[in-house]
Amino acid sequence: MLFIPENDLEKALIRAVKEPATAPHFYRLLLASDLLVLGTVEGQEDATRAFSLAPGGKITLVPGTRNGNQYLPVFSSLARMQEYVTQESKYLSVNGRALLDLTRGAPVILNPASEYGKELAPDQVRQLLDGLGSTHTFAGEAAYPTALVEMLTALFATHAEIENAWAIQIVEAANPAQPLPLIGIETNNPAQWPSLMQAIEAAAQSHLPGQAFDVQRVDRLNPGGMTGALLGTEPIYRRTNPILN
Repeated sequence: MLFIPENDLEKALIRAVKEPATAPHFYRLLLASDLLVLGTVEGQEDATRAFSLAPGGKITLVPGTRNGNQYLPVFSSLARMQEYVTQESKYLSVNGRALLDLTRGAPVILNPASEYGKELAPDQVRQLLDGLGSTHTFAGEAAYPTALVEMLTALFATHAEIENAWAIQIVEAANPAQPLPLIGIETNNPAQWPSLMQAIEAAAQSHLPGQAFDVQRVDRLNPGGMTGALLGTEPIYRRTNPILN
């Protein structure tokens, strides 16, 4: 079924799928928006107006099953829920953060029957609720990789094809305690990229053995990967003067 976005959350979801660098905006909206979930609240089974859950109130949620495993189906709009249900069903509208906090520890799938959706493992739900985004810039952080940046900027100054470079920190949901530096490099000669990677690898092995980091080529005309997040930070390197041979 054609996915026509019903609200800002669904617009952000589509954009995040097509432009992964915009995912943080989608996650912020996910927590702030009202989501639909199949279920009832004890004593409010026939409610037709908004109500507040009383302390100690009992909520019954309807799980789904995929590949033999249960998960909680949630929906970004009534249209997305209608793509999933096959018969008239009771449902609740709950703030995203409150819903994920209520069901913390359960796997969640947003829009499981739709073209655009998102699976959230328990670790990812916990990461969202506890305020750990998928990327964090290095600015102001104690973990700033000074030695790595100094080594790379010195190397970049010897390569005329490098125009700009950036550094951000990637935090994986499965291992948030071990952030990984990501270096973005903008070059005026993509054909030299393989030799540049060899030079970076050799310099790292020589000066910083054991230092883990990733490198991504930044192409403003064809943004991919973490391009948006990289461009959102101040460069660690800018070419200012031509190299004299």
